[in-house]
Amino acid sequence: MLDDDKLSPDLVWQPDGHLTEIALGALGDGEEALLPEGALAHAARCLPCASALGRAALLSLRVGEALREQAAPGAEEPAALREQAAPGAQAAPEPVAPREPLPIAALAVALALSALGAAPGLVAGASGLKESWDRLWRACSVVVQTGCAIAGNGALSGGLTALPWLSAALLVVVGLGIAWGRGNELSLKGGIGCASSRSRPVCCPRGAPPRCSSPRSGSR
Repeated sequence: MLDDDKLSPDLVWQPDGHLTEIALGALGDGEEALLPEGALAHAARCLPCASALGRAALLSLRVGEALREQAAPGAEEPAALREQAAPGAQAAPEPVAPREPLPIAALAVALALSALGAAPGLVAGASGLKESWDRLWRACSVVVQTGCAIAGNGALSGGLTALPWLSAALLVVVGLGIAWGRGNELSLKGGIGCASSRSRPVCCPRGAPPRCSSPRSGSR
């Protein structure tokens, strides 16, 4: 595609360096050829743009489904009118509108990056767990909603039919990871500490005196 056929930079990039809604909509519709070089790479690196891309792809699926539902009753009315005009004539079969191809590449980028892009926040330290939870929950919600929308759209076949189950499993795994990180945070802030003795480790509360003796030990 020639450069003249691509979107101008002011329609692709926001002043803060993120992708515009027009660019995200083009990616969600599978029209990567309309975007200049570097737009898809930015969506792969930028967590806010990846999350917005997932929402744009989900919106595109919902709009397409709504348009097909509205077009179905309108297609039946002309057929009924033709049958009344010519009762003996055999009605010609209605042309079936071709289904738009599913933008698998754009959806794969959106689903993978929106869910996994926030994962490093879990290992960033206990101070960022709350923010990581918010980011991961929003990202995984997009994953599950998009997977269910694709399944309801009837656009999946073969191994892709497992996408809704995989997205739900991803949400469960992320929840377990957050619970594990929360447990580590509590163990760092409080809990119990252990001091070794001759017979076995003896656990003492945090903040106890530095020397902790075994209950079995006594004065000799």
